[in-house]
Amino acid sequence: MATAGPAVAADLSTTFDAVTPGFPAPGWTAAGDATVQDIAGTADRSLRLRDTSTTAPVTATASFGTTSSTVVAGFRLRASQTTATVGVHLDGASGHSVTVAMSAAGRLYSYDGATRVDLGAYSPHRWYDIRVVARPGTATADVHIDGERRAARLGFRTSATALGRLQAGVAVADTGTAYLDDVRTTVETTPAGWPQLGTVAPRTAAQIGTSNLLVGAETLDRDYTDHSAYAPYLGRLGATGVRLQGGWAKTEKTKGVYDWTWLDRIVNDATSRGVEPWMQLSYGNGVYAGGGGSGLGGQIPTSAEALAAWDAWVTAMVRRYGDRITEWEIWNEPNLAGVPAATYADFFARTAARVRAEQPGSVIYGPGEAGIDVPYTQDFLVRLSGQGKAHLLDGISYHPYNPNPDDVWTYQQVDKIRALIDRYAPGATLRQGENGAPSRPGSFGALGDLDWTELSQAKWFLRRLTHDLGQGISTTAFSISDLHYPSKINSKGLLQTNTDKSIRYAKPSYYGVQTLASVIDGTVKALPGHSFTTDSTTPLTVQGFAKRDTGRQIVGVWNGTTTPGDSTTRTPVRLTLPSGNFADPVYVDVRTGAVFDIPAADWSVSGGTHTFRNVPVYDSPVLIADRSAIRL
Repeated sequence: MATAGPAVAADLSTTFDAVTPGFPAPGWTAAGDATVQDIAGTADRSLRLRDTSTTAPVTATASFGTTSSTVVAGFRLRASQTTATVGVHLDGASGHSVTVAMSAAGRLYSYDGATRVDLGAYSPHRWYDIRVVARPGTATADVHIDGERRAARLGFRTSATALGRLQAGVAVADTGTAYLDDVRTTVETTPAGWPQLGTVAPRTAAQIGTSNLLVGAETLDRDYTDHSAYAPYLGRLGATGVRLQGGWAKTEKTKGVYDWTWLDRIVNDATSRGVEPWMQLSYGNGVYAGGGGSGLGGQIPTSAEALAAWDAWVTAMVRRYGDRITEWEIWNEPNLAGVPAATYADFFARTAARVRAEQPGSVIYGPGEAGIDVPYTQDFLVRLSGQGKAHLLDGISYHPYNPNPDDVWTYQQVDKIRALIDRYAPGATLRQGENGAPSRPGSFGALGDLDWTELSQAKWFLRRLTHDLGQGISTTAFSISDLHYPSKINSKGLLQTNTDKSIRYAKPSYYGVQTLASVIDGTVKALPGHSFTTDSTTPLTVQGFAKRDTGRQIVGVWNGTTTPGDSTTRTPVRLTLPSGNFADPVYVDVRTGAVFDIPAADWSVSGGTHTFRNVPVYDSPVLIADRSAIRL
């Protein structure tokens, strides 16, 4: 099956950082005063559009070729006032087809055909992270602002079967200044002959309620990220839980004196957005001799004084947050720090007993191990069980990092952990507690030596999360935003950051995870080992799910044989599901959120066996889902 075309557009990616201030932006055509400038008081170098005339235009235009395929355009926009009209447009041959603008009355807006659509208020001197998904095939567009879909299926302003350029400008009749930055366009091909129905409707964590999909917000205890910067994106992502690190050393800087201000703000904000914190009790505290390390790889407390202080802090923590937090994790990656399993088991039991004493219904995880360390897990469980304390453990958490998220070895080790749980701690569960991939080369931390891009990162996240969810494993995306370690940035965030840790924009991985969270929620159950056959010459990964109330299915499929790449070329395959349950199947590309009808000619059913033909598959998850399971 061919894909829709032509798709001759080249991806446009412009940050303006390498342009000398005061000069025009290479590759852009300017009318009036449109030059690259540094913004006073910030680290931004951006394209400035300064209009001092009420009769002459100020615009900047860049071409990305001509395509009739879907165009995804991301950019940041900032106005220096709320009294001028500033617009960014995607243009076809007849003019502006899609517009996102700031009005002279302080409002963001777009158009549905000729009708203006209000998108909310805006403030001066503030960047807005804007994403437009424009579909010439249906002449419709969606608009996202700061990670939130503000409008869907807006009709084009002017008729266009293809798009080819992006233009930004200040209205001729107004005077004012605006800045444009991080302009990114990509082209997404669509299945030929499969009508697009729309896109998956994002839902907030509060709207979703419960799910097995969580997100990481670690290192706030060391100030490597800025909670206030990413907070608006947290609930919008749709993950219903967030992993936090308790930060003993940050809370108790003076012996016996707790300052909870920093953590109160974070916990209260998360819960207000419908996101339940999963609190990790770590690290150590240097104000006590033998207090352990206060960061990654640090030792657990060892001296009598430090252990007593640890006990007191844990008790105070549970008492303070027990009405908002029920899930706890004890320490982070003790095996990485070289803490013997037996030593950690004793420390776990000591700490878990204090948590349980304060909160009888608490859910407690350990050991939060680096990788999937089967021998360490076994030694830990043997020690815990031998002391009669396995009842204190509700789950094993682990942190696997592999270039290929579908690596067979990974899930073989997971099965070994399951067997150990069944033997030594029956009833305990599994949680993938920390896992992610960078979005650029040279990143700090695991997998940082590989040549990542934002596209390959998005695929990696979606494959690992979908695979875990399909196995019934609670799973965490690490991390909500890039992390600023002292020596280097860890770019595993779903959000790109500035040098001051403020949010620059939501990466493609953010929107992909947002789609997955909105589909695979608590109303869906996993169908591990979902059977299938295929004519694909490349082995496929298939994970099955079903709605709990109706049994209607959602089946994820992708090429999981290699590390994700940067190609979006799809191969048509036949997929047969002997135990399928579909009344009206649709096709969903999780990475883009696009939903397509599967024509009757491309699927058939005989008894419970469903056969789908010409299914476009690549190295990122796509779903065959009953239409009743997808919200548009």
